[in-house]
Amino acid sequence: MKEKIRTLLLQDQDRFEAKGLFGEPGDSFSMRIPGQPEFLLVTPDHHKPESVSINCPGSDIPGLHARLYRNRTDAGAVLISGTPWSAALASAGETIPVLFDEQARHLGEVTAPVPEGDLQALETALQGGANIAIVGERRLCLGATPERVVFNAELFEKCAQAFLIALSSGRRIRRSPWLVRVIAGGRLKKDQARAAESLDAGRIPEGMNAY
Repeated sequence: MKEKIRTLLLQDQDRFEAKGLFGEPGDSFSMRIPGQPEFLLVTPDHHKPESVSINCPGSDIPGLHARLYRNRTDAGAVLISGTPWSAALASAGETIPVLFDEQARHLGEVTAPVPEGDLQALETALQGGANIAIVGERRLCLGATPERVVFNAELFEKCAQAFLIALSSGRRIRRSPWLVRVIAGGRLKKDQARAAESLDAGRIPEGMNAY
């Protein structure tokens, strides 16, 4: 399983770099090893995956990823990276609303940007099940599976772009209907519960892409 996760991690890293979603100083990307108290971590200046204990202390990059996995047991992968759209969203000081059904289904409700280094505020931003948070000028993305973290990262870029363009128009921005958000949010929480069980049992979660 560890070798499988290593291969998937490097594949996803290549895809992120090709799309400009990873590679800047301070970026980091990790995947949890199902059934094991550890994860594999890469950074732009250290491409060889490093094995890190999920109980790793501290507020540096390994410690931050470990803390996220301890607090979000449904997370199978964590991406922290800066992109032009995440930086623009942070600069605008706006909270991105749920605009699209798919956003509600897979990303959840995103809170206001969190100051970099404020770990308590970050935990609060993610405790409701959101798979995205803006931290400083970077975007933090969670995914239950190696495939889902890629989809979530790419989906959020599209949502952030659409929101900022709409915001610049000065016109009214309409959120997805309340009932759609409630139903989609309920399905997301069920996915997360199943993902936590699968990861704890040593399996990569399945069925995380269904609507």
